[in-house]
Amino acid sequence: MAEPVTFGRRKVPPPPATPVRGAVPPQASSADLEAFAASIRASKASDVEEFARWRREQTPRRLLMLLARFALLAPGLICFALHAPWWVSTSLEVAGLAANAWLRRERRRQASAIAAWTPEG
Repeated sequence: MAEPVTFGRRKVPPPPATPVRGAVPPQASSADLEAFAASIRASKASDVEEFARWRREQTPRRLLMLLARFALLAPGLICFALHAPWWVSTSLEVAGLAANAWLRRERRRQASAIAAWTPEG
């Protein structure tokens, strides 16, 4: 049987196998733990629905951000296609920079709002 080609590299022995710890048997959990797990399972379903509703309320703002992203791609293309004068091109670039700053701030605000979201009630 032929040995594999190593292209001049030395052979490294495989790391020794580490034993895997066994899982805790289900009968080892306490009644308090079971009650806590049941309360989490019950609260998660309602929280998911509430978070989904909150995200749907954020849809107009997210669509505005999406439109701004596409608009920021367009100024150079518009100026090139229309052979626009320098002052139009410059104005569009300045507007694009301002929109980009707003978009960054809005993305940060949205990420912090998602991280800080808590269920009402």
